Amino acid sequence: MSQKIMVLDCEFNQPSRKTIQIGAAIYDVRSAACYGTLDLYVNPGEPITPEITDLTGITDRDVANAPNIIEAWQELKYFHSKHKCFKNPLVWGSGVRNDSHALFTEVVDFQLNVAHLHSKDIEKENFMGWRVLDAKTLFQSLMLFENRGYAGGLKDCMERLGLKFEGEKHRALVDAKNTFTLWYYMTRLMHDGLKSKK
Repeated sequence: MSQKIMVLDCEFNQPSRKTIQIGAAIYDVRSAACYGTLDLYVNPGEPITPEITDLTGITDRDVANAPNIIEAWQELKYFHSKHKCFKNPLVWGSGVRNDSHALFTEVVDFQLNVAHLHSKDIEKENFMGWRVLDAKTLFQSLMLFENRGYAGGLKDCMERLGLKFEGEKHRALVDAKNTFTLWYYMTRLMHDGLKSKK
């Protein structure tokens, strides 16, 4: 029986880094079958800056009646649990503000500073854990090994591997799906290479 994995991508307002969209998809890591998707707008409780609307296409109207960060977090948590997938999500980029960590930090901050919950009542456990699987690091490792350029966004990096980016970039679910496409391609390269040496 093969394992399921959740790919996660978020879009954020600036400069606050408040979440305005969450995209997630569940995939079978061997067959690449998609078992479900989640596409959520999130109300950041503040106007979306014009630069972010230009980048993502997300407007104040889109998020006006959307769930707040706590409600969106609970939907994501249920989605993750329902599919019984690997704990850590697959993301594009794993710095100190990777999307999984950024979401959890925002949830804790909201509970303390907006909902004014006592510290003993706030959610202290990130259901996705503290690690992530990072498609960007995998790509950069290959590029460094081959002495090729390793900088670039998701679409550019996919094109360098001969992969087609599907959909409109800077939309959370679209970026999540394309992240899986790149990760799956590179993971198959590793698998097939190891298999050929047996």
